[in-house]
Amino acid sequence: SVVLFGVVLFNYGTFNDKLALSSAGQEIAITVRQAQSYGLNVKEAESGSGDFKKAYGVYFSPNDPYNYYIFVDKNSNNFYDVGTGSCGSVTTECVEQFLIRDGVRISSICAYVSNVLTCPPIGANHLHVTFLRPNPDANINFTSSPASGLTHASWPTAGIRLISPKSTTTVVLIEQTGQVYSQ
Repeated sequence: SVVLFGVVLFNYGTFNDKLALSSAGQEIAITVRQAQSYGLNVKEAESGSGDFKKAYGVYFSPNDPYNYYIFVDKNSNNFYDVGTGSCGSVTTECVEQFLIRDGVRISSICAYVSNVLTCPPIGANHLHVTFLRPNPDANINFTSSPASGLTHASWPTAGIRLISPKSTTTVVLIEQTGQVYSQ
């Protein structure tokens, strides 16, 4: 019975690890859909501004492995510009910050290069995905620094590789068509 208890306990830990990874992937997919909805449904850039012509997007970076952000692209450069102040203030593009839970983190960002998933794309450590009305398609941009530097634009597919505390991985893929799914 001690051996049986050990097997059950081991499998329970593995199950929890996979569940945490799956949950994190689903939460990211929902957040990408939320940004797409903001961009397509003409959410006002700032409350009371009357500005309804800005893209909304999601920003990911393994340099900030436990967080990702919905942002409004106030200067229309297709990148998340952090600015000053806290998330949600008028001095930043950050609309909302999301925390990846249960020890899951972003291990790398990826792009399909010649039909091969490349993690990370050469010289890129930051992923910016934006949506602008009336087009439901994703604008996928990779940069070498948070909002400037070497830019790899218009990739058909981006990925966010997640890793669990037990080193299990999954990749959340974002297609240029706006489709989001885990691989």
